[in-house]
Amino acid sequence: MPVRNSRGLALFESIAALTIVGLTSVSALAAVGGELRTAERARRAVETDALVAQRIDLMGLLTDAELQSLPDTVKEGRYDAPLDDYRWQVTSTPLSDQAGIYDVSVRILWGTNKYTVHTWLYRRPPLATTR
Repeated sequence: MPVRNSRGLALFESIAALTIVGLTSVSALAAVGGELRTAERARRAVETDALVAQRIDLMGLLTDAELQSLPDTVKEGRYDAPLDDYRWQVTSTPLSDQAGIYDVSVRILWGTNKYTVHTWLYRRPPLATTR
């Protein structure tokens, strides 16, 4: 029986190797895509949290009268670049059973998404004068 000297790879071995490399590449790309989406969500979360905190700090500077009737520039608006894809909406409602306490809602919107935070603010009610 003659012995054949086999050089190189057989067609089946080549296809199997290419299949393994292809599957590994697809898995790696899927993992990278997932990491990029997670990083984008984390960036949005940090930005929106900072924007909400900034709006709440601004609300803390308003007087009792301004909290009762918010100025248009405080109620809603759009941020300047590089945050120009964000906009805000703010509401302030006095609690009927607690004088001087306001239920404040700050909503940050971008695209079809939104992030809302509710808080309470206290302002000393104006003193009633009697004559």
